[in-house]
Amino acid sequence: MNLLKKYEKHLKISKDKLYKNPAKVGQAVYDIVSKAQASQTVEETIEAMTGKYFEKLMEAINEGCNAKNYPDVFYVIIERKKETLAGNASNVLKHKYITAPFRPRAKLLRQECPNSDFDLYEADKSKCELTHIYTLPCYQDSVSILKNKQIYDPQLVKWIEDYNKGVLDETA
Repeated sequence: MNLLKKYEKHLKISKDKLYKNPAKVGQAVYDIVSKAQASQTVEETIEAMTGKYFEKLMEAINEGCNAKNYPDVFYVIIERKKETLAGNASNVLKHKYITAPFRPRAKLLRQECPNSDFDLYEADKSKCELTHIYTLPCYQDSVSILKNKQIYDPQLVKWIEDYNKGVLDETA
C-alpha cells in the first residue's frame, strides 16, 4: 500500500505539492507522527513485521551465500532496537541485518549495543540449512523477563539465564 494514500487524510500539504517539492516530505512525515496514532496490539505489530522480517533475513542469507570469502557456515545477526520518531511515536522498531563469516560472541553484542535485542542465525551453504541459535533481549527487557519467567517462553528464559552465567555461546 502506498504510504501517501494511507495517510493522505492526515497531510496538511497536498500530495501534488509533495511531488513538486520533495523538501516538504519531511514536514509531511512530521505532521503525520505529530498526531495521536491509533493503538496497535502486539499481535498486530508482529503480524505486520513478520513478512518483512523474513524477506530481509533471506536477503542477508543470499548476501552471505554470494560472498566469496565466507566459509560454508556463516552467521546472520539481526539487531533490533526501539527508537522514537520525531519525539512522538514510541517503540518504533528498527532492524539491522548483518552477515558475518564467524559467530559473534553474545557478550560482545550486548557490550557494543546494550539497548538492542539480537537474533542469531547459523546458515550452512553446503546443507542449505538455517538454524536459529538464540534470541537475546536487551538488558532491561532481560531483567523484566527474569522477574516474570512464568509468562515467557521457557527457551527465551533459558537463553537469558545462560547469558547471565556466561555460557550462552557454549550452550546455544
